[in-house]
Amino acid sequence: MMKIKPFKLERYYTLYEHSAKYSICNSDCEAMTIKELLRLEKGAEEEFHNTWLGYTETQGNPSLRRDISAIYSEVLSKQITVCTGAQEPIFLFSHAVLNSGDEVIVQTPCYQSLQSVPESIGCKVLGWNVRYEGGRPTFVIDDLKELVNSKTKVIYLNAPHNPTGFLFTKEEQQAIIELARTYGIIVFCDEVYRELEHSPEFAIPAFADAYEYGVSVGVMSKSYGLPGLRIGWVATQNQPILDKIAILKEYTTICNSAPSEFLAGVALRNRQVILDRNLGIVQKNLPLYEAFFKKYSNLFSWHKPNAGPIAFVKMLFDDDDMGFAGRVLKEQSVLILPGGVYGHKGYFRIGFGRKNIAEDLKQFEHFVLANLV
Repeated sequence: MMKIKPFKLERYYTLYEHSAKYSICNSDCEAMTIKELLRLEKGAEEEFHNTWLGYTETQGNPSLRRDISAIYSEVLSKQITVCTGAQEPIFLFSHAVLNSGDEVIVQTPCYQSLQSVPESIGCKVLGWNVRYEGGRPTFVIDDLKELVNSKTKVIYLNAPHNPTGFLFTKEEQQAIIELARTYGIIVFCDEVYRELEHSPEFAIPAFADAYEYGVSVGVMSKSYGLPGLRIGWVATQNQPILDKIAILKEYTTICNSAPSEFLAGVALRNRQVILDRNLGIVQKNLPLYEAFFKKYSNLFSWHKPNAGPIAFVKMLFDDDDMGFAGRVLKEQSVLILPGGVYGHKGYFRIGFGRKNIAEDLKQFEHFVLANLV
């Protein structure tokens, strides 16, 4: 019987997300209604109403897979399997390729399933830990080299990274690939914040495009701001990996929601409009945080990322981050995500992909003024 640890981050959100009046920690971008989404494409509304509600293909609707493949430069539509969110492909991939006793490396802190699912299989999990140099989060390639050996089966990455907002340069990405290729290691990269780089020069290729043993996960939830669709995918040029995932998917969701697949296709065919909208929200909110953390630089330290809608904030005062978050929620009804859910104490995660950040940050400042200043 598989035994897995409770998912601290998701437990925290389950308990508090929908009761808090304000939030400055969400990692998804601003959502839209079905009506707003359908307006992006002529004829989409009528076609949506005519969507057949039978079973869909296990690998995903061929049309949707073609739309997803447009995100990649080398991956073909047949090399994509559509899944429920990003959680399912993480779970399926890990069970498809790993066995008890295998050794894996995980970029940490991390979205917990990247670590806990391999642990539940019985793998030895080594952490490639974040370093802070001049207040800037970084992952040192030489540290990874010290962890890699002939026993390493998978390197789990997240780019852009949750929760720090860190993104590899193209040179760093290539160094990782060359290292993995030397040992024939699979590189699994959670790329759910991809395409939300704050400027085009920060963009890097998908690992599934850049490496023959690269596996990329994407989702409609984060950069596109459509988590209610519950549509994600796994992409890889390595067909044996994809075949194993497909077999396991027949034991989980079997196939995806037909309406969700249709709506995801509309979104992806118009993804630049959605991305431009969401990037505009991010760029409007970032100066608000910059001004806030400059004003309270004696209390908080952060590094503005160059991609994605999240960052990690260091607390410069002596307090437990879990307790601090609890008091902020109780006294001001503001949700922040404490670093303790990542096993990284003394920090909290912030988000800047939502429209109402100005008001929510103002509520957080009320708490700071009443309790810390």
